[in-house]
Amino acid sequence: MPYCLSDSDGLHVRSILSFLGKDVIFPVLAWSDMTKENKVIPIQLDDGKVVEAVFYGSGTLCLSTQVGCVVGCPFCASGAKGFFRHLTFDEMMTQIEVATNLCTPERITLSGIGEPLHNWDVTKQLIEDFALPVSVTTTGSPLKHLRKLLQLPHNGVMLSLHSAIEATHKQLIPRGPSCEGLLQTLKEAWPTLSRNKKRKLGINYLLIDGINDSQQELDAMADVMRSFPEVTLHLLLCNTVEHATFRSPPDERLQEIHQFFRDQDIHCRRANSWRRKEDGGCGTLMVRGLQGISEKTVAS
Repeated sequence: MPYCLSDSDGLHVRSILSFLGKDVIFPVLAWSDMTKENKVIPIQLDDGKVVEAVFYGSGTLCLSTQVGCVVGCPFCASGAKGFFRHLTFDEMMTQIEVATNLCTPERITLSGIGEPLHNWDVTKQLIEDFALPVSVTTTGSPLKHLRKLLQLPHNGVMLSLHSAIEATHKQLIPRGPSCEGLLQTLKEAWPTLSRNKKRKLGINYLLIDGINDSQQELDAMADVMRSFPEVTLHLLLCNTVEHATFRSPPDERLQEIHQFFRDQDIHCRRANSWRRKEDGGCGTLMVRGLQGISEKTVAS
């Protein structure tokens, strides 16, 4: 039987349902153990494709914007099978509808499967119209949409840079914008942004052992961060996926890297406890979903 969303108590849930203005019936797949603090929620679409949302115990609901991804990041399992299609606005809302029956989101982040800026119209509509604050994680591609995104009423923009050295950046984000182009776009927009908006920007640095964790890489990233003093540098870790060849550096090295940036007076954060959990990694969604869920719907 299909799973039917029913209203429930809570301000956030009521505001979401009020925004929708209608009841919706949709199929979902069996999801991860709901006793976990992070909830991984796979959803089967009308054409049989599967996407996943993740609710983090911190109150953030992470949504997918595409089925698959064209960017081709070698460390990202979610895009390993390539790009299939964009999600519609209704399919984005379906992810929220399913999640609000299981938990109470306080904010939304477009950080799941897909590049949000490739699905620009839907991403823009969600940011501008939805009741809860919406943040975006993006490679910055295409840059024309990044320029527009920086001016929207977002709750945060996380730029997935991962390296400030062009060759390494290209290796890790093969079909994203150039590192130079991305940073130039940010520099051009910088004078137009309020202090509050500047402080809502972040640069993601996924640390990968032997690839972007050398002192040369750290120095290059530090140089970038000095140009944008209000921006936060987020040190991210690889989440374990079966057969994955990428690993983050050992804990001792991670501590050294974090201390290096702190010594440079750079605002730097390590991945929070929710992101470090087994079901907390962007890039692992598609693989975990296909390996660990059954093809039956949840009974109402």
